[in-house]
Amino acid sequence: MKTNLTLNSTIAPTKVDLDEISTDGGILSGDATWILTSAFIIFTMQSGFGLLEAGMVSRKNEANIMVKNAVDVVYGGLSYWLFGFALSFGKGEQRNSFCGLGYFLTDADDGEMGHVFSKYFFQLSFATTATTIVSGAMAERTSLKAYTLYSFLNTLTYCIPAFWVWDDSGWLRKMGAVDVAGSGAVHLVGGVSGLVATIMLKPRIGRFDENSPSKQMASPTNVMLGTFMLWWGWLGFNCGSTFGISGKKWILASR
Repeated sequence: MKTNLTLNSTIAPTKVDLDEISTDGGILSGDATWILTSAFIIFTMQSGFGLLEAGMVSRKNEANIMVKNAVDVVYGGLSYWLFGFALSFGKGEQRNSFCGLGYFLTDADDGEMGHVFSKYFFQLSFATTATTIVSGAMAERTSLKAYTLYSFLNTLTYCIPAFWVWDDSGWLRKMGAVDVAGSGAVHLVGGVSGLVATIMLKPRIGRFDENSPSKQMASPTNVMLGTFMLWWGWLGFNCGSTFGISGKKWILASR
């Protein structure tokens, strides 16, 4: 027998079927649809980063910076599948307050496939974003081979702090830390990585030399188009971070 319950909201009284509310921390089919759709939108931010950065560099380096943004998804995605998701959200018995363990070479059986794969794909979009944030800071000063290695290994820089704030066992989570849409795990980590890269690589040749000719943007149009793509990508980033729409989560996503 199904029981109905009325949720109080400032929008409108809404009847929610109790059978449609997950009580075990899992997700429902509607939640998975929301999560996957948000992840698709977030992945368009790779195009936004690519266009923004390609428009800002010199013409000779346009293709280089676009390839590096593709590398972020390909090699960063590979390392997140191999070990990143396992260290961020692994549920093995050996996990502790520092990192998770389990789901290496991410896979799942039929009983948990929907929950694991939707969560993996959504968090993969976060992981690749944390990596690609740094590509602009390294523009025109990094060889493609070195950048490929960085993209593969930077998953470690992201996935451990992600565990700290998002997994129930994480030490920051236990202290009451709240990270909405990766303000710390994605953006702070990516920003610090970019700062470290900038310090190591130094400015581009002639960047602060008054006797050097002024740098010309390759395409201001691409810069603006990339900015717009990042802008709407943030909608998926933030709204999708409710991680579903069941219960009252759809109200928070709307807000």
